Amino acid sequence: GPNGIVRRKITELVQGAQNLKMAGKKPTKSPKLDAAEEQQQGDELEEQQQTLEKVVGIQNEIDRLNEQASEEILHVEQKYNKLRKPHFERRSDLIKKLPDFWLTTLLNHPHFSELFDEDDETVLQYLENLTVDEFEDVKSGYKICFFFQT
Repeated sequence: GPNGIVRRKITELVQGAQNLKMAGKKPTKSPKLDAAEEQQQGDELEEQQQTLEKVVGIQNEIDRLNEQASEEILHVEQKYNKLRKPHFERRSDLIKKLPDFWLTTLLNHPHFSELFDEDDETVLQYLENLTVDEFEDVKSGYKICFFFQT
């Protein structure tokens, strides 16, 4: 995400500053400097490098918090998925009493409708139920199951 991009860019900057320091090079070509100016420029570069390192450290803390938040959100989602399950089952039982419910629903959905042609519509007339089953490891995704009349 955006935090990862920022972190990579900051890390690149820090590494670039470290590489320049190790190579004993100045970050840009400039006219010859006297010893005092050279020392001042070196001090400024060192201060900037230390600041960038602190920024990277803070970004690492933010990344750890984001990962912790993701784990907690995952647990909350799993909890509520279990609580929703009986409601989904009751809804499915009612939907079975509505002719062509899934056909109508899918063909009127703004994204799904584009995926189906006439042959698909013929097959979807026999669709009785549709479920979404999450994998045990929710981060791995889910599967959509279609159940047809036999």
